[in-house]
Amino acid sequence: MALYQNRFIGTLPEGDTFTFSWWTDSTQDLATVQAGNVQWAQDLWAGASSGAGLQDLLPSSCVLTTVRTGLITQETGQQQAVDEDTVNLPGVATGNSLPNDVALVVSLRTNLANRRGRGRFYLPSLVATTLTAAGRLDPTAQQNIVDSLANAWNGYTGVGDPVVYSRTQRTIEDVISFDVGDLFDTQRRRENKVSQSRISAQMP
Repeated sequence: MALYQNRFIGTLPEGDTFTFSWWTDSTQDLATVQAGNVQWAQDLWAGASSGAGLQDLLPSSCVLTTVRTGLITQETGQQQAVDEDTVNLPGVATGNSLPNDVALVVSLRTNLANRRGRGRFYLPSLVATTLTAAGRLDPTAQQNIVDSLANAWNGYTGVGDPVVYSRTQRTIEDVISFDVGDLFDTQRRRENKVSQSRISAQMP
């Protein structure tokens, strides 16, 4: 078996970038896992049904541009080889984007009941129309994201097993479930290149 880190990289509306990743334990070679990761991204963006994919919740200025797979030595965490493809998967939703640092987390669960048994990654910022009046994720959008992820991983069968990798213990645990909540998190590094426009006023 070999350990792979799967990275998905793209551009955000303000010009900064997003990256999210998860891990695969596989008997396949690097090229096969890389091809599977490209297909996974395409299936996630398209969704389980027309009009209900991740692309339908992302603004057109949010684009997945790169899929990169690294072959990792489990005992050291060091990358031994890498494969990369350029892709063009934009969002297709209309409306304004949420701030670039506002991100929805996908939580990965294993049978291990501690921090080493949990993983997560952050999706790019969605369109503002996915919000409820209280600022939570709309339930329909939430279900569509879950269904799109399930669709992508269903198509991943035969490529490898999604796992959680502990960088401290150098162990892996099979992912047995995943979930998406209705509260947003922040990823401040996604606004590193965004300049702020300020308006000042004299104190009266």
